[in-house]
Amino acid sequence: MKNELKSLIILFKAYHSIEKAVKHSLAHTGINVNEFTAMEALYVKGSLTTQELIDTVLIPNSSMTYVLERLNEKAYLVKNKKESDKRIQIIVLTALGTRVFEEIYEKHFSYMRSIFDVLDKEEEQQLHYLLKKIGKKSGDKE
Repeated sequence: MKNELKSLIILFKAYHSIEKAVKHSLAHTGINVNEFTAMEALYVKGSLTTQELIDTVLIPNSSMTYVLERLNEKAYLVKNKKESDKRIQIIVLTALGTRVFEEIYEKHFSYMRSIFDVLDKEEEQQLHYLLKKIGKKSGDKE
């Protein structure tokens, strides 16, 4: 077979293994991967509009609505109307949301780091470079 796509198969298998590890890491935290991802973005950025959050974490609008409702029910975030345009919501983690995220993140980070520590620093930097290179090239095809 000419020009096999073995790299694609390896990439998909690695992705599924890492996705499984992330789910395992979050299994007993009371939040799912999408909730964690949204909380992480808010933790890092401070506050975001709903659209900025969608663009940051790449969760579809319909799913993000559900994620935000769940996090709001848990009192992990608040949604405020933007003063200059009441149609736009500004989302911020609450003190409780910040505390819960920090507790979860510390354990999650250690668990995920143990997986990536199979690579030395140079290998991990090379992985970043190569994945970005592939991502940029595939983005050119859209």
